[in-house]
Amino acid sequence: MKMLLVDLSNSTSKFALSTPKRLLSRRSLPTASLSQAALTDLLEGWDFQNVVIASVVPKATQVLTKFFKAAKIPLLSINASIDLGFKINYPNPSHIGADRLANVAGTIALYKTPAIVVDFGTAITFDIIDAKGAYLGGVIAPGLTTSAEALHLRTALLPLTKPTPIRRALGKSTLTAIHSGLLLGAQGLVREVVDRVTQENFSGEHPTIIATGGDAKLVAQGTNLFDAVNPELTLEGLREIGKLVNSNELN
Repeated sequence: MKMLLVDLSNSTSKFALSTPKRLLSRRSLPTASLSQAALTDLLEGWDFQNVVIASVVPKATQVLTKFFKAAKIPLLSINASIDLGFKINYPNPSHIGADRLANVAGTIALYKTPAIVVDFGTAITFDIIDAKGAYLGGVIAPGLTTSAEALHLRTALLPLTKPTPIRRALGKSTLTAIHSGLLLGAQGLVREVVDRVTQENFSGEHPTIIATGGDAKLVAQGTNLFDAVNPELTLEGLREIGKLVNSNELN
């Protein structure tokens, strides 16, 4: 049986055709471009029996729900109320983003716990998993592109730029100074959060640190901050959740 996995983020919507064991083909489009017509074109030639989505964009979720309802294809939008295969030790589980839940599921399936998964997207999110595979909570900070846009919008003279690799810390122009600040700021954030979370929750035991998201490779480059960089972790988590839900239904 094949599934369609959908990771709907604020900037990009990622689609993967998958079996319960592995991801197959991948496609994507800007979330702002999502429409009935765009979905028809994007999914041409793909055959699947159900859909599993993680969405942080309610309007985009509505577009997908309408599309697959018309096609009479079952759709599961993941949230903390369904069986995700792990325990959640969090006061308000319904407040946890679907993408973060998928990241936790993927991390537990693929890596040793305890673990910290860091997702570099519109926001930088840290999600913490204990040695028994339970979700403990997390940290949220502005993403690199979000920070760059804020600098431009909140100042009179700073230009709009994109996160970029740097050769040295010291900027020799306004642009290179911003690039340095964005990248070193993100790397420093990772060091501090990992250090504090490890001290407070793991009694000094070093957790597995996984990076994912659009800027993961950029932040990880030239550092030893991460044990693994997996840009497809959210999709892998959706695959695991879809496999579990389908198995439960069969049983």
